[in-house]
Amino acid sequence: MRALVTGACGFVGAYLVRELASAGHEVIATDVAAPPGEAKPRRDSNGAAPSLRNISFPPGTAYRRCDILDGDAVKDLVSSTRPDCVFHLAAQSSAANSLEEPRRTLETNVFGTLNILEAVRHGSPHCPAAKTASGRVRVLSVGSAEEYGSRSGTEMPLDEESPVKPASPYAVSKAAQTMLALQYAHSFALDIVATRSFGHTGPGQTDRFVLPAFARQCAEIKAGVREPVVRVGRLDIVRDFLDVRDVARAYRMIAERGVEGSIYNVCSGTGISLERALAFFIQASGVEVTVAEDPARLRPSDIPILIGDNGKLGRECGWEPQVSIETMLGDLFEYWERIARGV
Repeated sequence: MRALVTGACGFVGAYLVRELASAGHEVIATDVAAPPGEAKPRRDSNGAAPSLRNISFPPGTAYRRCDILDGDAVKDLVSSTRPDCVFHLAAQSSAANSLEEPRRTLETNVFGTLNILEAVRHGSPHCPAAKTASGRVRVLSVGSAEEYGSRSGTEMPLDEESPVKPASPYAVSKAAQTMLALQYAHSFALDIVATRSFGHTGPGQTDRFVLPAFARQCAEIKAGVREPVVRVGRLDIVRDFLDVRDVARAYRMIAERGVEGSIYNVCSGTGISLERALAFFIQASGVEVTVAEDPARLRPSDIPILIGDNGKLGRECGWEPQVSIETMLGDLFEYWERIARGV
C-alpha cells in the first residue's frame, strides 16, 4: 500500500508513519511544517519541552510539505503522489484550545478535510482526470470521541451507534468532519473509513494535554526544578486512554481491513480517573507534593465520563490493545523525567 499521511509531524502522525513503514507499506509523509531535517523541535507557548524532540522518519519515507487549507496544493499533492490510502490526521486537536480559537479549529478540521476529500474525489476512477495507482483511494478520516459529548455513566461504554452531542468547537468540528466524509462516501462513491478516537498519550505528546501535564510537573518536581506543587483542573473526570502505539496500529488495521463506510471507536474499553492517573505519577516521583486546583485548567464544558466500546474494531479488523495502562503511564513519566534531567 502506498500511504499518504497528513499531519505526519504531529504526535500520532509520527508514530503512524513508523507503524506503516514497519508493516512494509510505502509512506509519503506530509505536514505544514518544514521537512524533518530542517525542522526545529516544537515547543509550547512557554518555551518548554518539545512535543516531539526530534522529528524523524524511517529510511525511505518521502516528505512533501503541504498546507491542507490550500486546496490547490492538496489536489497537486494527491494527484502527484497517487496514494492507495490517505490517512488524514492533520487537525487542530485540542478541545481546550478550540474554546480560544474556534474559527481556526473549524477551518482546519472541516475545510482542511473538505480539501482532502475534493482532491481524492477528482482523482478517483469516477473522475478520469487523474487515476490513482490502485484505481481507488481509501481515506481514513480521524474523528474524536469528543463528538459523543456529555453522557451519563449509565450509558457507558459508548458504541458507534450512540448519538453525537458535541460540547466544544473542537467536538463540533470533528462531528462535522465525520459527517462530511460519510456524505462524500454516499454522494461520490468514495472509499471512506472513519474513527472516533478516544484519549491517547505516550512519549512525545505535548503537555497541553492532561496526562503529559501531570507527568511533566511530577518529573520536574522529582528533578528539583519545580516547587512541589502540582496544578490541576478537575480530577473526578474519567476517560478511556490508549497508548499511542496501539492507536497507530489501529489506524493501520482499519485502513487494511475496515469495512467501507464504517466508523470505528478506537479505545481501550475501560476508564481511568484523572485522580488515579495523577496518583500514579506522584508515586513515580517518590516525593511529597501538594495538589492545587488551577482555575486556568478548568474548562466550561468538561465531559465527566467518556468510555468507549471497541468491540466493532476487534470483530472487523482483528485489533486489540497491547499496551497496558501502567506501561503507558510509566513510559510517559520516563519521557518527561529524561527531559527534566536534560537527557
